[in-house]
Amino acid sequence: MQNVLKLLAHSYLIAIFIFSSPIVVAQSAGTILFKSGNAIITRADQSTQAIQQHDAVLNGDTIDTKDGRVQIGFIDGGKVSLQPETIYKINQYTFSGQEDGSEYALTELVKGGLRTISGLIGHKNRERYQLATPVATIGIRGTEFTVIFIANKLIMTTNQGSVDVCNSGGCRNAIAGQSVTTSSNTEQPKPTNETAKISAAPPSLNKPIFIQAENLGENGISQAVKDSVTQAGLSNIVGSGNLNNQVDTPIDTSEPTTESQSDILINGTGLSNANFNYLLTGGTLASNANNNLSTYQSEAFDLQLISANLYDFYSDEFVTMGRAKGKVNNQNVDSLNYIAGNATQPANLLQLANLNSALQYNVIASTAPVLSNASGTLSIGAQNTVTGNLSINFATLAYRYGLNIPIGNLTYSLNGADTLTTGSANFSNNATITSNLNNIGCLAGCNGLLSDADGNNASVVGRLIGPNAERAGIQYGFTAGNSNLESVSGSVVMQQQ
Repeated sequence: MQNVLKLLAHSYLIAIFIFSSPIVVAQSAGTILFKSGNAIITRADQSTQAIQQHDAVLNGDTIDTKDGRVQIGFIDGGKVSLQPETIYKINQYTFSGQEDGSEYALTELVKGGLRTISGLIGHKNRERYQLATPVATIGIRGTEFTVIFIANKLIMTTNQGSVDVCNSGGCRNAIAGQSVTTSSNTEQPKPTNETAKISAAPPSLNKPIFIQAENLGENGISQAVKDSVTQAGLSNIVGSGNLNNQVDTPIDTSEPTTESQSDILINGTGLSNANFNYLLTGGTLASNANNNLSTYQSEAFDLQLISANLYDFYSDEFVTMGRAKGKVNNQNVDSLNYIAGNATQPANLLQLANLNSALQYNVIASTAPVLSNASGTLSIGAQNTVTGNLSINFATLAYRYGLNIPIGNLTYSLNGADTLTTGSANFSNNATITSNLNNIGCLAGCNGLLSDADGNNASVVGRLIGPNAERAGIQYGFTAGNSNLESVSGSVVMQQQ
């Protein structure tokens, strides 16, 4: 690991030389998959032309998106989406079809923002992939990240995998859900709670139906796509996901169980044809030998699981999370998520107020996001794909969070900030919710469907779990699509860093 970081830091110096040298041979690096607005391309010979879909992208090209957006598909399968007001250079991009040592992906973000999914280059020979900026060079050990460089400040957020950010001051690694920042090429990159965000996210990076859409409406949305959402709902856009491949295992009521007192968060769909959620404390939880929840009962609440997805499950010493079907107070529910674990006690929370800095949490597990309506489940995403973070200053009680929730072709971004209630492990908030594809997942607005402990509306409900708030369990539920008749729900567990 250290050797790789040292090599990348050394490569930063090499990159300065490479990126300041003219490119002589204009080899093909990729193709323009999508463009909007007045984006232009400047070739190595300094000739300039308006960008058109299907144009070849060459070594030595500089792309200026101006008021538009550009998406490039590279020869190794990589993709990059550039947001408005971005200047992006392709200094050297060569690939023979395999990682044989002759490959290079050397690009440069002069200003603006982008989101990229890496191709084959760099996964075997990491030093062969570099995205340079004026203050640091980015190298991959993963697959997907977002980066912005504005007003001489770089912020890089890893969406999937692992990314190194290096300059002459040193290197910093960031795994999924983490961000790194720097404002100088001599200042070592450092962790940050800020997230690299691309406003009004660009078209899908992996679904040609959106890349090929040419007739865009006033909001930059393909009219055919918008009509599809209006007439048939989000399932046409999202797809069925894992809906047809679910492996629900019936709960064996004859199997021995272990009972314990526990607190629990529950949310889901299908109870009286509506979304529901509960914040419960002090109930009796029965679990089997694999820690899978079987029942949860309190004085006024009775949960009996009928079947559970054994792959959509997480458990550690503090918390258990899963997705299942069952009965709530003898009423069938189509899909529910639960997070079971003892809430942090008030006295312990007050002790945390003595800390000098905010505590940071990152997502370590998530249930598959579920898209549903009154008729039932429409689509199911994949487990452990939600990324995000949470920052809590227990001295001031202020907290802020961000979640990225992928389901099919859509990714929802939830962001919010609020204050904790003194001595309470519970928190809730109405997040600002947007989606990619020019916010097509929130055409009618994405609004909270959950309720906090006082009955107030919320899109995010959470609880601090463990003696010293070692975990944070968060459940989300919000309307989606064109009519607000569809909803997205799920759960995440975060770990204190």
